[in-house]
Amino acid sequence: MTVHSVGSDRAALFDRAIGDQRAELRHRTVLQVARLATARGDELCILRNVSAGGLRADIYCALAVGETVEFELRTGRRIAGRVIWAEGGSIGVKFDRKVPILAYLAHQTLGELGRRVRAPRVQLNGEATVRVTDREFAVHIADASQAGMCIKTDRLLLEGASCDINAAGLDERGAIVRWCRDGAAGLQFKRPLSFREFAAWRTRGRAPQVLN
Repeated sequence: MTVHSVGSDRAALFDRAIGDQRAELRHRTVLQVARLATARGDELCILRNVSAGGLRADIYCALAVGETVEFELRTGRRIAGRVIWAEGGSIGVKFDRKVPILAYLAHQTLGELGRRVRAPRVQLNGEATVRVTDREFAVHIADASQAGMCIKTDRLLLEGASCDINAAGLDERGAIVRWCRDGAAGLQFKRPLSFREFAAWRTRGRAPQVLN
């Protein structure tokens, strides 16, 4: 399938897809990181213009018009839709149904509903090396976010201990052990990754994706 470039018609196509703005909430410009789930796997993205019927997002993976996607916000809210245009590093998505987008984005108040707000994370399948004082050992990365990662290891790591992480494509990173149980541990980066840093880590060494 070929990725379509809509050029000057992109804005008109987006407006038609999400419906008459006089009949729903106006577009909101946001800069919020979300998890993007596709048939090819999970990645992070940045939400840009959003409305009750659709959104524009910045991505760093190849997607084609017609592909189904799902966004997971920091509150755990999920929104499903379909790609209606793709150009450069951006996509336009039409939601499967209209959503109360302001409520979905108001993560500060959703805490009252008992929803946990955290950095969106993606499932990974990678290897890394962890160094704690004079010990260094290999671990498996289960998932990661801009704030930290979950690793699989049979080593006992003490809660609150400092460590250094080395993973392919990621500069050595200092972290704090937040929990360790059942063969896994949660590490919080001392300096969170920016979205640009996270995207560079995820794409470094990855073969270019070509859509036919």
